[in-house]
Amino acid sequence: MSTRFSDDWLHLRERADHEARAAALLPPLTDWLGERRIHVADLGAGTGANLRYLARVLPAIQDWTLLDQDRTLMVEAVPPRSGISVQRRGVDLTQGDPLAASSVDLVTASALLDLVSRAWLDALARSCLQQRSAVLLALSYDGTIRWEPRAAGDELVNTLVNSHQRRDKGFGPALGPDSGPTAESVFRDHGFHTWLSPSPWRLGPEKAALQQALLEGWVNAAVEQAPDRRQELHRWATHRRQEITTGRVSLQVGHLDLLALPPESR
Repeated sequence: MSTRFSDDWLHLRERADHEARAAALLPPLTDWLGERRIHVADLGAGTGANLRYLARVLPAIQDWTLLDQDRTLMVEAVPPRSGISVQRRGVDLTQGDPLAASSVDLVTASALLDLVSRAWLDALARSCLQQRSAVLLALSYDGTIRWEPRAAGDELVNTLVNSHQRRDKGFGPALGPDSGPTAESVFRDHGFHTWLSPSPWRLGPEKAALQQALLEGWVNAAVEQAPDRRQELHRWATHRRQEITTGRVSLQVGHLDLLALPPESR
């Protein structure tokens, strides 16, 4: 897997991630899981933000397998309460079936789908169907970036960022902003019952550090897509930096959460 994320970035976004999660998807998932002991596989686990969010609401006894190419990030993945065991596996998710030779009740991931290809998703859905696993895939970018107040250049940057999102991230042509609806379609094609729900980041002036980090990533991506418009894009970024610094801007970034339950109940 060629895309790596720093622990600083993962910690910076964790609170916004937790606030954005589509809580309405949890009741049908917990109803399906019941009160039994469950095995959860977390794909691209990073520092364990998904573990820290879900472990509090899932059945009391849980066994987690965290899968990520970066073992140093997973060291920080500590269960938030007792009754939870954690195994950490250094795995390149672009290579083979990460769920092979395991028995999993729930497959989950956060902020992963926009990096992957349809072919990778199809292989994941086949593996989950074989194991009759539930699937919860959170915070897939949906292509929406909305600044308030608006400014010249916003739409251009949004378009270029969305184009950059579709570059190959190691999984084949990335789905980028199409990942949520595509994943729902793929899992439905395999017979899963699906729910797709918005989970947008709503970032006010109090989240200036996250706004700033997003801004820098976006302007760099936009310049990579349109180097001939570098000066225009940097003027836009300078204006937005000033607004962030003075606390005059809010930002919404669209995401989608997907729950998929297998066709046969347990």
